[in-house]
Amino acid sequence: MFCTLKHLSLCLEMEAFYLFNPENDMALACGDPYYMAPANARRMAAELSVLPAWYAEQGGTVWLDSPQRVEAMERQSFLPLAVNWVSEFAPVCDKVVPWGWNPSLVRRLQEAGFPVTAYPSAERMKRIRQLSGRQTAVRVLRNLYGQIGGDIPALGEAFVLSSIEEVELFVLSHSRALLKAPWSGSGRGIQYTSGSFPIPLKGWTQHILTTQHEVIGEPFYDKFLDFAMEFLADEGGQVRFIGYSLFETDKRGVYKENLLAADEAIEARISAYIPAETLRQVGRVLQVELAEVIGGSYQGYLGVDMMICRTKDGGYAIHPCVEINLRMNMGVVARLVYDNYVCRGVQGRYVIEYYAKPGEAWHSHLAFQEKYPLCLENGKVKSGYLSLTPVEGSTAYQAYILI
Repeated sequence: MFCTLKHLSLCLEMEAFYLFNPENDMALACGDPYYMAPANARRMAAELSVLPAWYAEQGGTVWLDSPQRVEAMERQSFLPLAVNWVSEFAPVCDKVVPWGWNPSLVRRLQEAGFPVTAYPSAERMKRIRQLSGRQTAVRVLRNLYGQIGGDIPALGEAFVLSSIEEVELFVLSHSRALLKAPWSGSGRGIQYTSGSFPIPLKGWTQHILTTQHEVIGEPFYDKFLDFAMEFLADEGGQVRFIGYSLFETDKRGVYKENLLAADEAIEARISAYIPAETLRQVGRVLQVELAEVIGGSYQGYLGVDMMICRTKDGGYAIHPCVEINLRMNMGVVARLVYDNYVCRGVQGRYVIEYYAKPGEAWHSHLAFQEKYPLCLENGKVKSGYLSLTPVEGSTAYQAYILI
């Protein structure tokens, strides 16, 4: 059912108010409380607004962009039954669990009348934004090397550059490298360099230095495998490892999909290149380092992106901290969907799909239903295709699993 202000007595018993705001990284990059996301990001937020239902705690409330969204979902799929729905952006709960925190969201919650306990204070929001910058990953990476031991096959460097001269010197001293804006969305804010500093690159660099004050420089590595370690930061300031994420991105670095598998299976796949004990040691050190860096300023899920890279001698090494995502992320969603809704032992894909043409999503949905019929065992997916979000004729964004 939908819960609105008319059903306030029911809402008071709910644990938290969940919402999907995938524009979070761009909002942090802007930093303006009145930031307006571009149309494609707003559309993604609307069409995937059901997604938190798959990871919300029992009794939670999931905000949807319209009542029609859940009606379409109920016609097409089975839903987690332990959540409630609300289509009004109203203070029906005292706790808010967004995809990520940013000043724009805080302003929206304030204007909607949510209690001050539901969102970070101005000082805490400033700290979360600071920690969300790529400078944090640079710091953590450097500290990791001092703690994981020299016998571990690891690589990776990153530099915080504060002037156009520093950036130019870095670019000219590396035959291949990457420049990154401290804050940017998935696959955005990144420039690939090849030993020269042409005028367009100089212009981009100057813009980032003007708006964000620093640029991150990283040597190019021969990436073989993308993966992440996922963590949960609690109210007491402790950080706990919760699982692995094995994912794929496109050529621009935009997220595509995750492997759906038991955590042990993912670790086994990664440890074909790096010893499992090495992975566990990195995870143990990261728990301590992240707790020290975050210092209780942030509570919730976070992920540390990593890479397995080829080395010049034909071997493999781990890059233990490429990015830190101080927010919910698709790797955590895939982990929780698998653990809660998929039969243990099977494997599959968790996919975020974009369809450029009207009707394309609907035709794909029907074709997948016919080709991969859904098979449930004890209420969990044993095989087949399941859309996690509603699909209609006009749909452009969809989340689904395929076992």
